[in-house]
Amino acid sequence: MPLINLRANFYINLHKILLGTMTMTDKITILIVDDEIVSRYTLEALLEDENHTLVFAENGQQGLDKAETLTPDLVLLDVMMPGMNGFEVCKRLRANPQLAKTPVIMVTAWDDPTARARCLEMGANDVICKPFNRADLRQHLSNLIDSVPNDNA
Repeated sequence: MPLINLRANFYINLHKILLGTMTMTDKITILIVDDEIVSRYTLEALLEDENHTLVFAENGQQGLDKAETLTPDLVLLDVMMPGMNGFEVCKRLRANPQLAKTPVIMVTAWDDPTARARCLEMGANDVICKPFNRADLRQHLSNLIDSVPNDNA
C-alpha cells in the first residue's frame, strides 16, 4: 500500500477513535518504545480501552527493528533511554523512507521548552510530558490530527 494511503488510513482511524465510531475491524498499530516497564504498562493501561494493536519495544534499537518490520501507524517514543535515546531513534525513523512520515509522539519527563524544541528538531510531531493521563494522551492525539496538513487539499 502506498505511503500516502497508509498515512490517510491512520488519520481516518484516529478520527474514528476520538469520535468513538471505531469498529472492531478498524485497528491502528501503535509502537510504544520505552525502557521503563512501568511506563509501558501505564501507556498500555491508558490505551487498553481503545481499539489498537499495541506493540512494545524496550530500547531504541528494538524500537527501530520493530518499526521497520511492522510499519506502525503511530510511535510513542520515550526520550531518555540507555544506549540509543529517543532523539536518535526519531532521527533514524525520519531518515528511513518507509517510516519517514510515521507520526511520532515523544514522551519525556523533561517539562521545559528546550527539551520540547529538541524533540521537534529531531522530527517528532508532538511531545507529551510525564506524568499524563488518558485525557492528556487523547488531547495530544487530537492535536496531532489537527496539526498535520491535509495532503488532498
